[in-house]
Amino acid sequence: MGFKNSLKVQMEAKRKLMIYSANKHGFTSSETIRYSQELDHLMNLYRKFETTAEEKTTSVK
Repeated sequence: MGFKNSLKVQMEAKRKLMIYSANKHGFTSSETIRYSQELDHLMNLYRKFETTAEEKTTSVK
């Protein structure tokens, strides 16, 4: 499994944890907020990876 797919799997797992936590403890619980921040971090990594890959593709042409 490549890095991109690994990030997708991690993002989906973190999203599920966040939703579960929000339903159980509320949207503003410290646990839910932590999961949200961790998901944000994973999404930022994914976007950075996508941007870097796109720049490499564009510069090769």
